Amino acid sequence: MVEVFTDEDGKNLNALAEEMPQLRILLEELIETLDILGDKETMKSIRASEKDIEEGGLLSFSDALKELGLDERET
Repeated sequence: MVEVFTDEDGKNLNALAEEMPQLRILLEELIETLDILGDKETMKSIRASEKDIEEGGLLSFSDALKELGLDERET
């Protein structure tokens, strides 16, 4: 028995083939996100960083250079 695709089937397959690279990237990004969410140490670090941000415990780029004894014009 031979199956024949209709023109509509062909268009749908072509559209799907065009979307595959974007779908693959999205799937890889989702897997990476799940890996991060599942890593307790990484999540602990992210939460600590968020707390630092909320508490204003960050330095500006200029202030960081000053603490390192660097001149911004030299970077």
